[in-house]
Amino acid sequence: MFIDIQTASISLYPRQSVKRSYLALGSRIELFDLVSELVKLRLSYRQIQQAVLQRKHAWLSKSTISYWVRRIHNPLGKVNQFQSGPSPELAYVIGVVLGDGNLNIHGYNAELILAVTDYDFAEEFSASLATILGRPKPYKVRWHPRKNRWIVQGSSILLYNFLSCDWRDLKKWIEHCSRCRAAFLRAFYDAEGSVSGRKLSLHNSKKALLLYIQDLLKRHRVETSRLYLRRSAGTALLDPDSGKVYFRRKDGFSFIVRTKSIPQFAKEIGFSIERKQRRLCEAARGIGEKTSITTRGKSS
Repeated sequence: MFIDIQTASISLYPRQSVKRSYLALGSRIELFDLVSELVKLRLSYRQIQQAVLQRKHAWLSKSTISYWVRRIHNPLGKVNQFQSGPSPELAYVIGVVLGDGNLNIHGYNAELILAVTDYDFAEEFSASLATILGRPKPYKVRWHPRKNRWIVQGSSILLYNFLSCDWRDLKKWIEHCSRCRAAFLRAFYDAEGSVSGRKLSLHNSKKALLLYIQDLLKRHRVETSRLYLRRSAGTALLDPDSGKVYFRRKDGFSFIVRTKSIPQFAKEIGFSIERKQRRLCEAARGIGEKTSITTRGKSS
């Protein structure tokens, strides 16, 4: 995994003239750690140069060594750092990433790209991404006419590495508090949820992940149906935009929120997408009115 960083002072060979090179972040950190250890041995910069060349086959300029030793620079260079502490914003980004087909991460440039039909979804993701990457303003939300989608694009090799792990390793951040759980669930429902009448559904190809989400919903006192197979791998899928027919590579699973729990879902979690939130609120109001009438009927 590589990132585009100015490394004019780092070369694979001594005294070789290079304007720009691509050095893996892990390699930069290894060199930094090695220099830190060699400094403790009271070696001169020239001796450190030779030792690094011998052990790692990389040539560091004396200025780079000096900057690292004095902690003026660090091996992260201009890499976008991110706030890795648990937060609703990070939980929301995790939820979007785990949604099928919405987020593409390009390892070479460490780009996180969201392409969606709803502007408010892109806007929410943009704001959350900017917060955890320490940006003063949200990322630009732009319209892509060929894809017919709203696009948000951010970049951070550190966040990329963080999100590239197994989703189970992210539970600490998802389950940190009720606000983080709700933000994660809201993001996942923004990406994969649908509302039709009084039916609130969730779809995904990862069975274990959906079972985990059902458990999280229980903590918010939201009851769900059993998980069921919705689409089998190999079934045809028609793209309404292009007219092309695709075949699903994985099984698709679904479950619904119990009708009586829809008002609780609306209260605790909800949607960032206005059109989905509007349908959810309409369903919740209808269920609430029906429950109120039923309760009054029983008490009379």
